Amino acid sequence: MSTQPGVITPEMTLFEITEQNPATIAVFVANGFEHVGDETKRTTHGKMVTLQQAVKMKSKDLATFTSLLESAIEEAADKTDVTLEMADDSAGIFPRHGDIKVAGLLPCPVRIPLLEACDRVCREITEETGKTVGVNLVAASVGADVLDKALQGIRDEDDLPDIFLSAGFEAFFDRRNMARFRDQGVFTISHDWKGQNPLFKDYDLQDPRGFYSMLAVVPAVLLVDRTRLAEGEDVPRSWAEVLDERFAGRLALPVGDFDLFNGILLTIWKEFGEEGVAALGRNLQRGMHPSQVAGRFAARKGEGPTVSVIPYFFSRMAGFNPDAEIVWPAEGAVISPIFMLLKRKAGAEAARVADFFASREAGEILAHKGLFPSCHPEVENKVPDHAPFLWLGWDFIMEHDLGELIPRVNAVFNQAGA
Repeated sequence: MSTQPGVITPEMTLFEITEQNPATIAVFVANGFEHVGDETKRTTHGKMVTLQQAVKMKSKDLATFTSLLESAIEEAADKTDVTLEMADDSAGIFPRHGDIKVAGLLPCPVRIPLLEACDRVCREITEETGKTVGVNLVAASVGADVLDKALQGIRDEDDLPDIFLSAGFEAFFDRRNMARFRDQGVFTISHDWKGQNPLFKDYDLQDPRGFYSMLAVVPAVLLVDRTRLAEGEDVPRSWAEVLDERFAGRLALPVGDFDLFNGILLTIWKEFGEEGVAALGRNLQRGMHPSQVAGRFAARKGEGPTVSVIPYFFSRMAGFNPDAEIVWPAEGAVISPIFMLLKRKAGAEAARVADFFASREAGEILAHKGLFPSCHPEVENKVPDHAPFLWLGWDFIMEHDLGELIPRVNAVFNQAGA
């Protein structure tokens, strides 16, 4: 059979998938399909096994694993597109065309459904007003360097997109970047939510000064490989335990996931001080993408992390592994916020697009497709009962220059792990 590149169906063979989408090879190998990494086996055995058969043999969830494959394809395409864009335009991720400009980075699991829903709103605006909307929301996996280059090209307010979205803290609170425009009163919140989501009633997530819209959060939880615990060793159930010396060299962290990793370092620094960040660095075995640890544990040469810090989204895959245990830390899941900025003078049409991203529809995409709990008051978030969170807090954010603090905590972490 044949299908368009990027489109994956259960009936496709492993050979068809990897031939059309080479970026999926690494996902297969990282999740227990080692033979897919061997070209000879891929072109022989791979032609005889469909995706549906393969995931059944490995006791994996078809929908979740398909989502991982599609995310890898999307990430590869985004990296190529962004590279081409930057070669022609120093603004990088900022759209060059459109009366209304929307830019930013979105987590891979929700990017496509959000773009599809946003496209409907943008078409309606164009049909009704004649104004066009330029949207460039790339996958967060393209990394901090792409975002930094785009931000460095901003000279004044006119260089900013009308709407900017991203997870994490760097882009929003570095006083060399967006924070300087915040202090000038450039941004505003468009939505008028009635109340707050019950899940976050104790956390005061919304900006009291009315600049930043927090749409959702990316929670970081613990994935424990019980096969790597010593006889009689307890499963760690808190950040304090993970920082203990007994986990030296036994921890995996999403080091390449800039929006979440720096949120983890900042929160550990706030809760446990510089010693906590150093302990995290000491305990690091390796930096791993969550998909590498969520689907399997059979590491090469007997090595592998005992505890991995992953976004809650990947618990969907790990939940099908009988040796895995997802632990919501006792102190709370560290959260990396998904923020939106709207320019105060952007106009009614831009505010309408911003209202979509702050809507219940968008909130349900974030919460249900990505397991990123939504801040919208009417969205039902799917998290364990009585699940606490660790949130930096607005007082902490405003009292510190995060553009200075993030490199500082990274230096402590790296020095401890050297």
